[in-house]
Amino acid sequence: MRERLAFNILLDEFAIAALSDALALLHATGDPGVTQIEHTIRTHRIAILKQRVILGAAGIELE
Repeated sequence: MRERLAFNILLDEFAIAALSDALALLHATGDPGVTQIEHTIRTHRIAILKQRVILGAAGIELE
């Protein structure tokens, strides 16, 4: 179970990294959707942090 949770969080972090790369390109072109993407990235990062805290409190440590 621990490996599966760690893998899911890793996938989430990978998706956020890809969105961040895309955001840099969109920001450079002045795309009007940049604000929405920034908000989405921030929301997902906070969700991952919360998930790690909850799992840590339950005694499930992830690397």
